[in-house]
Amino acid sequence: MEYKAADQSWPGDFVTNFMFVATMQLRTPYCILERHGETYWDRSAPPPIFVSEEWQGIWVPQTEFSDRMVPFSTMASEIGPVPTYGSDFHRFLLSIRQLAEGIDDPDERCEAILQECLREPWSEIVEKLGGAEKISDRFSGDVKKA
Repeated sequence: MEYKAADQSWPGDFVTNFMFVATMQLRTPYCILERHGETYWDRSAPPPIFVSEEWQGIWVPQTEFSDRMVPFSTMASEIGPVPTYGSDFHRFLLSIRQLAEGIDDPDERCEAILQECLREPWSEIVEKLGGAEKISDRFSGDVKKA
């Protein structure tokens, strides 16, 4: 997906770089989630396109002041606001999507996801998503990888 500037050029000299922000949802493919936080600095061209659907994420312009906001920066997610950088929910999504996309057999996939959801570090996240079985059931059919 291209940055939505009218002419696809960098919007002024005050923009120092772009940062990719992935959509924090269980349906977001692993290959998109793993690029969350990636930066792009080449002023000679717009940021690369690697999402297959616009909802998956966006390149966000950054300024020299953006780093100062890191401690206060949050973003929307399927479970409510989460830190933009280093969120447990992001790590959880990466774990679940890796299992979902890496196991072809639906029964094995659902069981692996169920077991991952039962791990202690994820208990609060799993509760917010409606429980381990509900999460596992979301991956009982075909899993889109990108």
